[in-house]
Amino acid sequence: MVWIDFIPVTLTAIAALVDLRTREIPDWIWVVILALVPLKAWWLWPDVALWQIPVGALAALLISGLVAWGDRFGGGDVKLFAALGAWFGITAVFPLALWCAIAGLPLAVVAAARGQTDYAYGPAILIGVAVHWMAPDLLGRIGGWA
Repeated sequence: MVWIDFIPVTLTAIAALVDLRTREIPDWIWVVILALVPLKAWWLWPDVALWQIPVGALAALLISGLVAWGDRFGGGDVKLFAALGAWFGITAVFPLALWCAIAGLPLAVVAAARGQTDYAYGPAILIGVAVHWMAPDLLGRIGGWA
């Protein structure tokens, strides 16, 4: 668990709370995450290839854009997930997407039971980010790769 990753986890928690109340994720949250990516890259990732940051952002943008196209993500969710892709890098994008999808399933079931056609996805993104932060190798351990 890298201590600086507490920053996007905390900002994603704020996004989830705001999303639950207003159904919007403020732009300043993803902007702050993106603005701090160079600091993390310079300070904590000196041995990581810098191409992993924009490729992570692009992959996360593509994945979340596809989900948004299916009318499940809003624009704030897409921008937040893309910023998280930049923060954690390309190697984390697919595990993050998986954890977010798993966390979103109960939300979808509750929304369907209430007759809602959409719901705030910020909490699922928060759970996905928190799982990845606390156990970045969990998917590998489950699959027997780690």
